[in-house]
Amino acid sequence: MTQTLLEQWVQRSSKKPIEAVSVTESAATGYIVTTVDKSDVPATSSPIQEVNKLYDQLPPNVILSTPEKEDIPRLKRLNSLLLPIPYPESFYKEIVSDLQAQSLTLLAFWKGSTVSEDSTLSKGQLIGAVRCRLLPSNGSPGSNGPMLYLSTLVLLSPYRSLGIASHMLNVLIRRGVQEYGVTSIGAHVWDANTAALEWYHKRGFKEVGHEPEYYRKLNPQGAKIMSRQLSVLDLTGG
Repeated sequence: MTQTLLEQWVQRSSKKPIEAVSVTESAATGYIVTTVDKSDVPATSSPIQEVNKLYDQLPPNVILSTPEKEDIPRLKRLNSLLLPIPYPESFYKEIVSDLQAQSLTLLAFWKGSTVSEDSTLSKGQLIGAVRCRLLPSNGSPGSNGPMLYLSTLVLLSPYRSLGIASHMLNVLIRRGVQEYGVTSIGAHVWDANTAALEWYHKRGFKEVGHEPEYYRKLNPQGAKIMSRQLSVLDLTGG
């Protein structure tokens, strides 16, 4: 799939890049349980401020991990369950063979009370995954850093009220800024996926374009291009 319009938007961007901020990434365990209903977010508040503030902690059962080779079969099953179009084998091979792809992929496991002797299940149940990649900037003023592009974001429905997806996204944003100097983030969202569109809007994303035949095997075929510039708030959760 191409991101032609998305890359064009990045090149047209005239906004200033984010300021340099030093951020220490949180550990994957030991979080305080924070369960907040989405309706509690005030409509007049900044989506970035409110969502980051309320959803930037994890339940103690959740473990975040970069992918390893033994995780790939379960990641394939998760994607096949939640996504309408399968990814090619090269998508999964790159995750564990390319250091950049691995660092921009995050898996979420739900650790139950039962300890499994199976090493592939010792982390717990795989419940979610986010994979990003970098789209290069053309180096023009205000757009001198790459875009963090969301290739896939999936989470099993029973776990969608705990802020897990938001936290995973924030972790990768911070990692992208620190390690690769990203200045914006973007994604394609299927026209029919109204829940996903709402999720992105609540997190400060705006529709910046549309590709009418992006998903050729789906009906409708179109995808909205969602994007936003990153700011200090994305790093501090303020």
